[in-house]
Amino acid sequence: METAFFGRRTEIAQVVRLLRESRLVTLTGLGGVGKTRLALRVVEEISGEFPGGFWQAELASLTDPHLLPGTVADSIGIADQSARPPQELLADWLGPRRALLMLDTCEHLVEAVASLADTLLRAAPNLRVLVTGRQPLGVSGEHVYLVPPLPVEDAVALLSDRAGLTADPAASTVGAVGAAGDPAASTTEATEATEASEWSVEAGREGMAELCRRLDCVPLAIELAAVRLRTTSPERLIRELGDRYRLLTGEAGGGGGPVRHESLRAAVGWSHELCTPAERLLWARLSVFACGFDLEAAEEVCVGGPLQAPLLFEALTGLVDKSLVQREEHPTGLRLRMLDTVREFGAEWLSRLGETRAVRARHRDHYLGLARRCAAEWPGRQVEWYGRMRAERFNFRRVFELCLTDPEWSRTGLDLAGSLWFLWVCCGMTREGRHHLDAALRSHTRPGPERIRALWVCAWVAALQGDLDAVRDRLARCRAEDMAGTAAGYVAQMEGLLALMRREFPRAVELLLEAIAWHTAEGDLLSGLLPSHTMAALSQLAAGSPEETDRILARGQALCEAHGEEWNRAQMEYVLAWAEHVKGRAPGVLRHARAALAGALLFEDLLLTVGCVELVAWAAAAGTAETAALLLGVAQAAWDSSGLQQFSSPILIIVRQRAVTRAVEVLGGGEFDTRFTEGKALDLHLAVKYVLEEKIP
Repeated sequence: METAFFGRRTEIAQVVRLLRESRLVTLTGLGGVGKTRLALRVVEEISGEFPGGFWQAELASLTDPHLLPGTVADSIGIADQSARPPQELLADWLGPRRALLMLDTCEHLVEAVASLADTLLRAAPNLRVLVTGRQPLGVSGEHVYLVPPLPVEDAVALLSDRAGLTADPAASTVGAVGAAGDPAASTTEATEATEASEWSVEAGREGMAELCRRLDCVPLAIELAAVRLRTTSPERLIRELGDRYRLLTGEAGGGGGPVRHESLRAAVGWSHELCTPAERLLWARLSVFACGFDLEAAEEVCVGGPLQAPLLFEALTGLVDKSLVQREEHPTGLRLRMLDTVREFGAEWLSRLGETRAVRARHRDHYLGLARRCAAEWPGRQVEWYGRMRAERFNFRRVFELCLTDPEWSRTGLDLAGSLWFLWVCCGMTREGRHHLDAALRSHTRPGPERIRALWVCAWVAALQGDLDAVRDRLARCRAEDMAGTAAGYVAQMEGLLALMRREFPRAVELLLEAIAWHTAEGDLLSGLLPSHTMAALSQLAAGSPEETDRILARGQALCEAHGEEWNRAQMEYVLAWAEHVKGRAPGVLRHARAALAGALLFEDLLLTVGCVELVAWAAAAGTAETAALLLGVAQAAWDSSGLQQFSSPILIIVRQRAVTRAVEVLGGGEFDTRFTEGKALDLHLAVKYVLEEKIP
């Protein structure tokens, strides 16, 4: 839930002016001072001046600098799946646009962010970049704006709001204490209630102002203090805060006060002292999560020793009540997360406890187990698992990072990279999958079943990127290392896909029928048998054998129906649409392409989506050629944004060429070009909605 925003009118105006004058503006300041919220308020003021769009890339959970360009591309919505360097793709895509890009929380990636920002600004003359972080990037032309703490008046307003106080702080605090009290209240609680009831209104306001000053008016420190203010007076909190300052700075008292950085540490440490032992231990253990987490993950990773399951849920509720853990509603269910500063404090505490390696190992094992469960339960629950695995991608990144930097865990990292084949192949994460697979293969070079699987999965991912040289390389290594032939069916399957993409259709048919026979004997349904049916059917169709295509697809669809398989079913619907296209049956093309599109949307499958849009364009060309040209323009824009051109697929290339020829014959070259250009400016999702609503006869 969005909370109220206080003050910052002067700062907003100053940063807006800087962004109008400068192409790179960096908001710096200590943690918790409000850099991100200020940046977003600035964006609200100025976004209308950027017709090319505004995008925010949140980088707090990203630790691998090699994934930075891809993460920014994902934030923009560029579904990049090619093997092309993503910074080049970003530069080309942003080049002609007057756009605003916000790179949020960059202090741990300064060098990588500086390099990317410099590259993009050189390539896109109308781009503006707004950065938040605890230090400048050091890039030529950068304007640095140091975000100050809040003015006292705004800080008091923030404190009152977060503590749930009315305009009368004395009455509000008395009410809060009275509501919480009971006849069995402790002496301390009674004392606090008495102190609270004795303030005057003026003294209460001054006490709150002094508390804010002692916290240096740092917003996050104030929000943490607000939790405590609900049950005690500002004067008491000031005394407690003074004690914490003396511990942090070694002062005997008074003096000039601590440096501003210590005010936030004092507030966080103060919150830590207010926690129960179980809450403190849970806080420390939760710090291993890269970003959000669900209740199951918290229990699997954090339970142990004095923190058993019943106590964990009680402690988690306490951390939420103290604003140390935040609840987030997500399509997959309730998720929780910690702010960066709070997580950093927890990680320090975990290190002091000597538990870092053990809890990280439980985190690793939980997500490896989650990947295996997903693979086992993929049939029948694919959409559910897709959403859940996408939500956990930052935690999987953390696991990969830990595994690939520790030789003892490198085999586990390789196992995980291969286990997640469905995420890389089916769920629009091809580029990230390629990165993790290549890194894992470099990290663990000893032959074994995990490595053999990772090699053929990497070949499949490379094929989807159109990187045929990499496909050949990975398959050659897989054959060489798999002396026992344990992956012979997968090698045949990927060699068949390679032959299909090289237009060697009879060879593709031979290899894929061999793969089907092997997978049938071995019972490898999801990653082997069903995809091989789809590839074999396409190959038969391209080889001029539509009857064989129909027979293969009938068997494949029956298997999908029996096992509740959605992703392969959608792929097969596309092949059926293509078969109808070969037979010249536009109504059949529309029926099957719409069915395939519905499946593609479930998994955000860009390749399948755009392929279906181009088939629909062919079907529409004879009757509504203007619509066909528009759809072809939409599809071309999607191919451009993905970094792929039909990913070297002869099937997709042929369909597109035929659709263009058909539309040009009806419209003429000039009118087609006009409509095609208009289509390139349209949104792919709107085009898909148009197609699915059956507005094309």
